[in-house]
Amino acid sequence: MQIALVPGVIGMALLVGLAMMTGTWDNLQAPLSDLNSEPTMTDLSGFGAFGVFAILIFWTIVFWIVVSWHRYVLLEEMPQGWLPPFRADRILAYFGLILMLALITMVAMIPFGILLGIMAQSAPGLVVIGGFFYFIALVLCIYRLSVMLPASAIGQPITLATAWNKTERTFGTLIVLFIVSGIFQIIVQVIFGLLMAIPVIGLALVLIPSILILPLINVSILTTMYGIYVEGRDID
Repeated sequence: MQIALVPGVIGMALLVGLAMMTGTWDNLQAPLSDLNSEPTMTDLSGFGAFGVFAILIFWTIVFWIVVSWHRYVLLEEMPQGWLPPFRADRILAYFGLILMLALITMVAMIPFGILLGIMAQSAPGLVVIGGFFYFIALVLCIYRLSVMLPASAIGQPITLATAWNKTERTFGTLIVLFIVSGIFQIIVQVIFGLLMAIPVIGLALVLIPSILILPLINVSILTTMYGIYVEGRDID
């Protein structure tokens, strides 16, 4: 909590301040019945500016927390005080790997896209079933490669081949992690949807757990995978 608390509060304050500066705060807190009115050009420009900078702020804070958590668990690097070090080089490297994994995912989807175009009319049911299993297999493969992320966070990067070889025979474990993580994400999204309906404080109630809790839960899976499969640690 020490690693995430202050960065999370900073991120939340920046996002709320940004919403107020761009004039989107009132719109974000407006009742659903008020959202049916036509937005003005000022509203649209405000939302556009808010969206761009909000994404930048949110992911910077998330990567700050995630990198600090990896280093805390794997290197036992304790933050001095309440504010963990902002390691820009590790954060940028982490972001670069995220982009690389996203690109790999996009390239891996090309064969299915071709198959979809060929068989969509003749065998739509087969395409749906095949697409489901293809998606699951792809997610599991990306999970295996994702051990590169904690390696980069601690300054000990590994290659794609090393990540793949170190995570051999882990599909059963990864399937369980995928199911549990998916169920958890669905529950969280439902709760967030309900909280957003609360006037005034709804946005803050969603921002706090989304910045503080979700990153640590998801990154703990990757940290554990790296510790067990790459470093060969035992589960204590």
